Order: sequence, then C-alpha cells, then structure tokens
Amino acid sequence: MTKYIYGMTVVMLALLAGCKKEEPAPAAAEPPPPKSTAEIYGDYKKALQPLFTAASPNGVFGHGMKAPIISQFNSARSQYSSEREINEPEARTKIEKDVSNYIKAAKKAEQWFAVDALLDVYKVLRPDSQVYTTLRTRSDLMMARPLVACTGFATIGDEDLLSFLDVMDPKTRQVETFRVREGEEFYPDAEGKSLLRLVRVIGAQSGIEMEYLALPGETWEIPGPKNK
Repeated sequence: MTKYIYGMTVVMLALLAGCKKEEPAPAAAEPPPPKSTAEIYGDYKKALQPLFTAASPNGVFGHGMKAPIISQFNSARSQYSSEREINEPEARTKIEKDVSNYIKAAKKAEQWFAVDALLDVYKVLRPDSQVYTTLRTRSDLMMARPLVACTGFATIGDEDLLSFLDVMDPKTRQVETFRVREGEEFYPDAEGKSLLRLVRVIGAQSGIEMEYLALPGETWEIPGPKNK
C-alpha cells in the first residue's frame, strides 16, 4: 500500500509539473530615442571641422586630403539614415548652410583645394543642385595652375631683362626651369598651348606678375628671390 501511495504521489507531481504555467517571455528592449537635431548636427560638424578650418587664408589643404574627411562625413550620415531619426533632415539643412558659407570663405581665401572638397560635400547633400557648376569649373582649373617661383633676374644687353623661373606641375610635382621675357607666353600643356604669360617685372626686380592663360585675366604676383 505504501508503495502504491508513493507511486501515485510521483505521478501527481509529474502531472502538476507538466501543467505548470509557462513564464512569460522577457519584454523586448525599448529602442533608444531618436537623436536630437543638435546631436546629429554636432556629429556632422565634427566630421567636417578639418575642412572648415582649411577654408581660411592660413588654411593648409592639398592633394589627397579630402578623401578621409568626406569618408568620415558619409559614415556619420549613414548612422542617421533610418526613418527613426526624425531630426536628421533639420540637422542636414543646418550643415548645408555651413557648407555653403565655407564655400564662399574658401573661394575668397583662394583655398581651391578646400573649395573642391566643400563642393563634393555639397554634392552629397544636394546631388541634383547645379548652383556651383561654374565654381566647380574654376576650382578644377585653379587646382591645376602651375606653381611658379622666381629664382633670379638677368639683363642681356641694355634692356633685355630675363626672369629665371622654376615651374612645378601641382599633380606630378615635376619642376621645369625657364628664362622668360616680359610679355612672353610659356609652359605648354599636352596640346602645346601655353599656360603662363609673364606680364611684367615689378618695381626694381622685387617680383613678377604672372597670368594664368587657362583663365584669361587671372593674374597673381610672385616675389623675387630678394623678397622671399
């Protein structure tokens, strides 16, 4: 009898265990709240800050420097691409205004490599915009403008003044040396068309004025060796 009661007890316990109510599944974690406009804008601005800094008269920016900055900006944007980030459009509008202002600043400072990078950023933000088409053409030409250094002067006869110039291709960094008279065109491109013209020698050989023939009328002054 005792064995019978023990057996029944075991059976009842097993049945009760089988009928035990299942524990409810843990509730899914609540998704984090969307980022604020200020937070998103702050991340965008942080990514572009090196480029904004370069858009000044003392900025330093050249070949190969824009790629990592734009990559970081695109990475920041990808973080806020979901529909949940409802404040991203407002932050994008704010950073777009910043980019437009720095394009103007970089153009005024003649920081053409910074202009080029900022135009790329603007194209990311406004891919269908044509507002900067003319500036893009100019920046491309200015980035290709040869770098000229005046190393000296020499007078042949009584009046024939020659300027000694070192001209460097900004892409290849190859340097060529020229002896040039006032008004003379030189430094031919791949098609044989001269890219530079020595407009005049300034003062008592204190420097020269050079014209970039790819942009007629675009001139700049270069100090002579005594004024460097």
